[in-house]
Amino acid sequence: MFDSTRISEYTQPESYPLPRTEDGFVHAVRPQGMELTNARAMALADKLARFHAFAYRLYLKLRFGGEIHYRWTFLSELNIRRGDRVLEISVGTGANLPILPAGTQLYGLDLSQAMLRQAARHLKEWGMEAELIHGEAEHLPFRSESFDCVYHVGGLADFSDPSKALREMIRVAKSGTKLLIADETDRHKRERRPRISLAKKTDPQRPYILTMLPAGMLDVQYEEVCKGAMYRLTFRKP
Repeated sequence: MFDSTRISEYTQPESYPLPRTEDGFVHAVRPQGMELTNARAMALADKLARFHAFAYRLYLKLRFGGEIHYRWTFLSELNIRRGDRVLEISVGTGANLPILPAGTQLYGLDLSQAMLRQAARHLKEWGMEAELIHGEAEHLPFRSESFDCVYHVGGLADFSDPSKALREMIRVAKSGTKLLIADETDRHKRERRPRISLAKKTDPQRPYILTMLPAGMLDVQYEEVCKGAMYRLTFRKP
C-alpha cells in the first residue's frame, strides 16, 4: 500500500521500499524541498512533544470540559467497522487512537518524529498497535484508495498547502469513504491570529475549508462545535 513515488516530485518514477527510522517509523518525508512552513512546524512540534499530551489534556479540560468529550465530538462522526484500514493525519501523541473501535488496522502520520515517539510509547502502554509514519500531509506515501477511513483533527490551516493536503486525504480514501476534517473556525482564527487568518481571503459567510473542498463530494456536512471554536466537516468520496 505504500507508494514512494508520491513523496516528492524529485523521486524516480519507479517505487522503492520506504526506509524506517531508528525508532521503527516508516520514513516518508521528502528528501529535499520541504516547505518552510512545514519545516518550522516540525521543529516546534519536536520541542513541544514531551509535554504536549499533559498540557493539551489540561487545556481541553479547562476549555471544553474534558478530553474524551472533546475528542468524541469529532470521532463519533466516523463510520468505522471491524477490519477497516484507518488513517489519522497529524496523529500527534496518538490520543485519538484508543477512542476508535477495536479490531481496526491503524495508521498514523505526523510531521514530527518526537510526537511519533510519544505515540509509540502510549500505544505500548495501551496494548495497541499502529503503523506510524513520519511524513507530510501534502505528500501522503500511499497508493490511491488505500483506506476505509481517513480523518484529521486540528491544524489543517497550519500546513504549507492545506488544499493539497485535503486533496491527498481524499485520494488515499476508498470510494464511498466518509472523511472527517476538524480545525479552528475562521472566526476563532481571526480572534486569535488576526494578521494571518485565512478567512480574510474568502467570503466570511463561506468557511474557508468549504472553498477548498473539491467539487462532487457527497453528503457534505459542516458544523461549528466546541463553543464555536472548532468546525466539524464530514463528507463522502464519490
